[in-house]
Amino acid sequence: MQKILNHPALRHEPEVEDAIEAYDEARVRSRDSLTLELRFADGRRSGFSYVGLTESDFDPGQDGETITLRFSHAKVTVGGQALGDLYEKLLDQRARFIQEGSEAAEGLRRHDTPYVERIEIERKED
Repeated sequence: MQKILNHPALRHEPEVEDAIEAYDEARVRSRDSLTLELRFADGRRSGFSYVGLTESDFDPGQDGETITLRFSHAKVTVGGQALGDLYEKLLDQRARFIQEGSEAAEGLRRHDTPYVERIEIERKED
């Protein structure tokens, strides 16, 4: 099979190969999210541009994990359990939203699955 795929008749000119690579990279980047949406258990929602994200921290803590996101005009604190994967997605700007859970949902989850107990927004004064 590899012999067939490497046959000269199936190869593209260098310019075409460059265009194909650029297209494939653009498709991957088009899935990147420019805005992080915070979804609260009570139905409220807030959006923050990843462009304004200046710093982030992850604290494994003793009683739960905490992610702190510092945007240009606000600080967002996310507390919960098993948040390491979420933090990695945030660093790569791949998380489209963070969903705050309810007490009922917390009782139904496995303890090794991610769960957001709280989201807090502290807005800076201009």
